[in-house]
Amino acid sequence: MSVKITDTLKILKSTRSGHTQPKAPLVPLEQEGRLRVANWLALLGVCHSTFIKGVKSGRYPKPDGYDGRFPYWRNETARRFLIGESEGKNEN
Repeated sequence: MSVKITDTLKILKSTRSGHTQPKAPLVPLEQEGRLRVANWLALLGVCHSTFIKGVKSGRYPKPDGYDGRFPYWRNETARRFLIGESEGKNEN
C-alpha cells in the first residue's frame, strides 16, 4: 500500500487546527513534574475549550504557575484532583 504525498498533506493539514492536541504525561503522577494543558486533555478526555472553561469556573484546578504565557500544574495538584474526583464519584 503506497501513500501519496497529497494524502500526507491532507493529513497534516487536518491536524494543524491550532488547537492543543492531547498528550499522555511522560512522567507518572507519583513522581515530581509538571503537566501542561495537553496532558490534562489526555487525562480527562475533554477538549481544549471545555478544559479552559472548567478552569475558569473552578471545576478543574487553577494553574500552579506559568512558564511565560503557558500554564503548568504540578503532578501533586493533578494527583490530588484526580483522587478527590474519584472519591466523590464513589460516594454518590
